[in-house]
Amino acid sequence: MFCFISVFSQQKIETNEFLFESSNDSIDLINNFYDIYESLGSFELPSDKLYQSWNNYKIRYQYGDEIVKTDSTEIILIDTAHGERFVKPIDGQLTSHFGYRHSRFHYGSDIDLETGDNVRAAFDGVVRVTLYNKGYGKVVVIRHKNGLETVYSHLSLILVDSNVIVKAGDIIGLGGATGRATGSHLHFEIRYLGAAINSETIINYKNFQLFSDTIWLTQKNFAPIKNVNEISEAPKTRNEYHNVKKGENLSVIAKKHHTTISNICKLNGIKESHLLQIDEKLRVK
Repeated sequence: MFCFISVFSQQKIETNEFLFESSNDSIDLINNFYDIYESLGSFELPSDKLYQSWNNYKIRYQYGDEIVKTDSTEIILIDTAHGERFVKPIDGQLTSHFGYRHSRFHYGSDIDLETGDNVRAAFDGVVRVTLYNKGYGKVVVIRHKNGLETVYSHLSLILVDSNVIVKAGDIIGLGGATGRATGSHLHFEIRYLGAAINSETIINYKNFQLFSDTIWLTQKNFAPIKNVNEISEAPKTRNEYHNVKKGENLSVIAKKHHTTISNICKLNGIKESHLLQIDEKLRVK
């Protein structure tokens, strides 16, 4: 359950302790580990007994093969009786699925967005990681009380700090294309003890609703789909263009196509100071 006691949205967990990692990924060397818990008072880190580890630098928790071979594990996604809810992280179409992409494995689901769109926390939780990674770009990782972690990457701007409590629907960043990304989109992951889950077994992306408030994790939840490029349901990205008319500038064109000046400049390889010509063809999406 995602039930927090006497806390409020985006409350910062204050501590003067530091967490260190050894060269062995399976071991976290925590300075004065128990003092951290005493300093937090009545607050409990989400899933602390399950993970026995909390750090602000490692995106993926190191897991063993036994995690994905589990017979079944009950996961309560939301407890509606206590006002918990699921919120779609971004209002956009699914553009790429979980599974193999040629020879590489795609560990998440990609959702279309415009640079600068608000990205929201899907569930209640505590922000564990906020950093830049060459692959993920600007990324936020939130840990939840049921053992799941959600990952939000390629952000243009991070709007939360690590060790902050967030509620479902809180804005945690702005969409973008940082890191290893082709075009602006949200790369969204759900993980359990570090093992990547196919979020499409949990979320119905056609209406952005949960299939159920409670799920049983089995091997099927971790199994890859066929080559993600072969999924027929994936919406095709269509480029849109605009022919410049007399009196138009980048601001006018951006508003007309519900995008941003910076996005137009990026798509066309131009600067904001670029002098537009009548009948010039600009890509806007």
